[in-house]
Amino acid sequence: MAMKPDPAAPGKPSRVFFALWPDARVAKRLDELGAEAHAECAGRPTRRETLHLTLAFIGDVSPQRLAELIAVGNEVGNDVEATSFTLRLDLLGSWRHNRIVWAGAQSCPAPLAGLVERLNGALEAAGFAVERRPFAPHVTLLRKAQMQVSTRCVDPIDWPVDGFALVESVQSSAGAHYRTLREWRAGKGGEGADRRYAGKSG
Repeated sequence: MAMKPDPAAPGKPSRVFFALWPDARVAKRLDELGAEAHAECAGRPTRRETLHLTLAFIGDVSPQRLAELIAVGNEVGNDVEATSFTLRLDLLGSWRHNRIVWAGAQSCPAPLAGLVERLNGALEAAGFAVERRPFAPHVTLLRKAQMQVSTRCVDPIDWPVDGFALVESVQSSAGAHYRTLREWRAGKGGEGADRRYAGKSG
């Protein structure tokens, strides 16, 4: 499927990343956990419709290279079983250096770790820079937190994962919005979708 770069600026780079996007139920639970954390340490909450888990951050790429990223997704998305698993988010924590409060997992499911490993391998083979630090699955709940929270267990949120997406962060006068460039879902043959997430980026 052909990409649709901004017609007003055909040479404008896109800021993109591969991610997991929660369904409405999981997003609601994460939003509620974020509200609890906000009551404890303030900060800027991530809007419910923008909650996600980043698998691989790419950064700015030219429209010409988006096709290469689609090819990476096609290669990784062909393994249907590897994109169907349950992620249990059962930790709440924060990072001092960037003042982020996050929801995370005590244990990273092997299929998730394998998905990230395959994505990074395919990205590197295609000439894209990849993250060298160990993968730590997390969903950002708050930014600019005024206080840290102690890392602790919370009521588990079971997130049924059946695929992943290539997402673009689109800047506008209203703030950052997310647009799905392509989705790869189990049982759907890697068919893509073009869907806009209307909320501001958290």
